[in-house]
Amino acid sequence: MKRIVVIGNAAAGKSNFSMRVNEITNIPVYHLDKILWKKDWERTSEEEFTFRHDEILKEDSWIIDGVAYKSTYPKRFSRADTIIFLDTPLEECKERGLQRMKEDIERPNPYVTEGCRYPLEFIKEQNDVIELFHNEYRKYILEMIEQYKKEKTVILLKTNKDTQNFLETLKN
Repeated sequence: MKRIVVIGNAAAGKSNFSMRVNEITNIPVYHLDKILWKKDWERTSEEEFTFRHDEILKEDSWIIDGVAYKSTYPKRFSRADTIIFLDTPLEECKERGLQRMKEDIERPNPYVTEGCRYPLEFIKEQNDVIELFHNEYRKYILEMIEQYKKEKTVILLKTNKDTQNFLETLKN
């Protein structure tokens, strides 16, 4: 396990999970939200994002945490040796998203670009993103995982207990 994709819905727990895997393995983590978003939620162009994404893929080892542009999934999945999908339930993502927004009032999220705050008035927009992922992206990702499961290690984590068990196994 040297090149790990961690993918899942917004507020599924990808960044925290990736950091815990990093603590155990010392594999560097790249948070795609830090590449996708510039200050004040200005979106990086697909061309610029793809260039930076592809530079990470050249590294010998990495944990790539995030979703971003669909066009980059095939390269990311192909280069990975391990694909971890945090298939967190829809309502749990919404609850975590709201909690993240409340926490952001006190301290900025360290896993996104500086200057990207999560104001509470964006809760509807965030829930729309979470539902879009759940209803469209999730299916696409599951189909991609099916294509890669014979040649890659594929791990599907649906619950907090699944995640804890995986991390415990990884420690040992």
